[in-house]
Amino acid sequence: VILPAMASILWYDLETFGLDPRHDRVAQFACLRTDEDLKPISGGLTLYNRITPDYLPSPYACLVHRIAPRQTIEEGLTEYQFAKAVRTEMLAPGTCVAGYNSIKFDDEFIRNLLYRNLFDPYEREWVDGNSRWDVIDLFRAARDLRPEGLRWPDGPEGKPEFKLGTLAAANDIDLTRAHDALADIEATVALVRLVRERQPRLYDWYWRHRTRDSLRPLVDLSGHEPLVHTSVAHTSARGCTTIVAPVGMIPGRRDGVVAVDLRQDPSPLVDLPVDEIRRRVFGKAGELAEGERISLINLRLGRCPYLAPMSILDGQASERLGLDPAQARERAAALSREPGLIQKLTAVFASRGPETVEADPDYRIYSGGFFRDEDRDAMDAVHEAIATLGPVEARPQAYAMPFVDERLHQMTRRLFARNWPESLSPAETARWRSFCAGRILCPRIEGAVDLAGFDKTVQALLSGLDTLPEDKQVLLQLLEYRRQLEIEVLSYQDTPQPSRKRPPRRA
Repeated sequence: VILPAMASILWYDLETFGLDPRHDRVAQFACLRTDEDLKPISGGLTLYNRITPDYLPSPYACLVHRIAPRQTIEEGLTEYQFAKAVRTEMLAPGTCVAGYNSIKFDDEFIRNLLYRNLFDPYEREWVDGNSRWDVIDLFRAARDLRPEGLRWPDGPEGKPEFKLGTLAAANDIDLTRAHDALADIEATVALVRLVRERQPRLYDWYWRHRTRDSLRPLVDLSGHEPLVHTSVAHTSARGCTTIVAPVGMIPGRRDGVVAVDLRQDPSPLVDLPVDEIRRRVFGKAGELAEGERISLINLRLGRCPYLAPMSILDGQASERLGLDPAQARERAAALSREPGLIQKLTAVFASRGPETVEADPDYRIYSGGFFRDEDRDAMDAVHEAIATLGPVEARPQAYAMPFVDERLHQMTRRLFARNWPESLSPAETARWRSFCAGRILCPRIEGAVDLAGFDKTVQALLSGLDTLPEDKQVLLQLLEYRRQLEIEVLSYQDTPQPSRKRPPRRA
């Protein structure tokens, strides 16, 4: 694959073995690189990630993409080599990493993959002029604001439908291999080309305003200048777009802009005390009376929100979306006359007490904070040792690294166990088997697949009368993987213990 120095877009997609990026694993990665005009630079690349024995896949996920553990074992890279290869693609200077619904899903899996393998989980998003982009809101905005040129299907409830396969079919784009990562990318790029060709100004606006730094000049916190915002959070039968006014910031977050939906009367933000606003914002549904909820929006500038000036909203779009620009401007102007609103919203979002800290370092990508520079240097030294010495010779050096962050000692040992189990000592092998057994019998993450649930689901699907023959082949391969885990992880090995000398008897 060509790694160009010029600006490029790396379109990528993942197939995963589950939905939780902290716990579940990537099965397949595919990417396709284009220039900024969407012309291909390199051919597609597809990689498989070898599953490890401390993890059980969701049978339902396997039936969606029909990738079973055996395929990843036979065709895949170790997770470390897989992470390293993905990182190399994404770190090419001038790369914008783009996907379809990637910010909330795929990017979180990539971050956790890199974190688990001792790579900086964020570096590829900003270093050397790099960035990221999620184009699903491009289609939402085009549908709502400039719908001409594409066909926009609705779902069964009459709301706009933005599933990739549905949108591709409505616009005569072939996606017969749905849930194949490379096929999904090709369909995504084809749809993006359509928007770029038929609504070039809208496309260009979003492309140039996809980063936090490019969006900040739009945000007027003191004047509360209204903006057009398109998001899944606003989805109704009319569309996914509303008019918002920025009113504050999430404390401690560079990109956490708090905004109010100007379709609603914002006067409670002015009239109510902080504690009551907090109750109406964060209270559970059953605790609030009808109409009490105050809906505040976290725009999260670092996650590519679609924001645009009010000038994008013409009369036809306003009528279709049921928006009243004049009323929105009046409400925003009223907010601008209220001093102290920024400080008040800061108090509303101030810390509400200590959060529960997860003990397992694998799951602490966010709760554990950023790694310090000295730890980043030590992580680089581990990678250098693995590359130059090989994992067996690098292991003692890696274990001896003077990490400051307490997560890294345990994560380093797990890195070698997952990827190079042959490098472990007998005692470490026994501990690794115990860890794997605990993970698959009783995983720490709520909703994760455990062995009993795995067995029950696979057997139920196999006995189902409506289960397709090709699905049964996948399910049989899952049973094969389960038997493999029984041998490698769950079976009892009566290893002779070293003899202990009895103390001499007293006379």
